[in-house]
Amino acid sequence: MAIDLLKLSIKKGILLFGVFIPNLIFSQYQTGRVFSSKTNSGISYVTIVVMGNNTGTVSDKSGVFTINLNNIEDNDTLRFSMIGYESKNVPAGQFKRDSVKVIYLDPVFYYLNEVEVAYHRPNDIRLGTPVTSDALRSGFGYNDLGSELGIKVSSRRRLKLTDLHLNVATCTYDSVTYRLNIYQAENKTAEYKNILTAPVYISFSKEDIKEELNFDLRKYSIIVEGYLLFALELYKDLGEGRLLFRTQFFTGTTYHRKTNIGKWTEAAGMIGMYLHGQSVK
Repeated sequence: MAIDLLKLSIKKGILLFGVFIPNLIFSQYQTGRVFSSKTNSGISYVTIVVMGNNTGTVSDKSGVFTINLNNIEDNDTLRFSMIGYESKNVPAGQFKRDSVKVIYLDPVFYYLNEVEVAYHRPNDIRLGTPVTSDALRSGFGYNDLGSELGIKVSSRRRLKLTDLHLNVATCTYDSVTYRLNIYQAENKTAEYKNILTAPVYISFSKEDIKEELNFDLRKYSIIVEGYLLFALELYKDLGEGRLLFRTQFFTGTTYHRKTNIGKWTEAAGMIGMYLHGQSVK
């Protein structure tokens, strides 16, 4: 039986091409791990972003992460950041070529100044606005890991934060967990910088939203003053579901961004998210 070598070669070529393309596409998704240089163990929930790009992700509980580096050049930079550790920049090309892909972060130690709570004149300062109506609802602008949603407020007094309150209108998840980030700026036009010295995680279930959600912050000893931005970060995949916050249209603005080095964008209306604090000296 005669064999058509041309047809056979074409078929083999198509087969090889079909195998090659998925591997090429898959290769753009790079998997790595983030470890502590002190304990040699994985660091949970590290934020990984491409500098100057809206590409980013967050490591899982064991420090493992997968990031899409499609269209990312070798001279671009990956930034690894986590509260309690020194941030680290790694060239994208170096990371792609590294067969091990383990990034080590060095712990950082904070020296905190003593504060005195002004109990002689007990008063509760509220930052933000409660929203009791379900008429208007809004949520995260992005669903990517590392995306944030928050509000801007200001305080003329130096405060120690006591609690966080959330007004959630809709939640179809069995359980929800976010990371709270607190940014502070010297003036309205200055860059907002995260002032936390330890990560703050908040969790709740869909059953809890029947009432206002309250979270105690006193154990973190968070001192704030001036121009502030409080944000919730999506650091963990919640799966399929929907969550919307009660929103008041005429009271302010809600801020969104896709990564923790991205540009904040504004949305009309302020979500039901507010905090309480006590004056300190």
